[in-house]
Amino acid sequence: MRIGEITRLTGVSKDTVRFYERQGLLDEAPQPGLTNNYKEYSAQALRRIELIGHAKALGFTLKEIAEVIAVWQENALDAATKRDMLETKIAQIDDKARSMAVLRAGLVDALAKVETGCNDVAPVDIDKNNYKENQ
Repeated sequence: MRIGEITRLTGVSKDTVRFYERQGLLDEAPQPGLTNNYKEYSAQALRRIELIGHAKALGFTLKEIAEVIAVWQENALDAATKRDMLETKIAQIDDKARSMAVLRAGLVDALAKVETGCNDVAPVDIDKNNYKENQ
């Protein structure tokens, strides 16, 4: 399939597809025609772009995504090494999920305080006689 079809199916721009290709996130698409510059992208490229989109939506950087892709493409790595690398990435995801849960709980608490009119600031008694406006 050509780049136009890839962009229509994935919702990413042509520039994004080309960028992913330059960054090594996609295999370089072959140009089967000698008289034109059209590239033919595979179904694997389509799945890869979808994977990248999902991973980005979950907060992963392109560098992190590239690391996971490299694990699968690297035939020189044995299964135990691939497993270790993927388990490390899963542990990082778990850490990120815990951090996000803590952040979410804090935001829910703040929202509840806003809705009830409660605030965390203790009243401060300012001595108006000793207060200087340009402190």
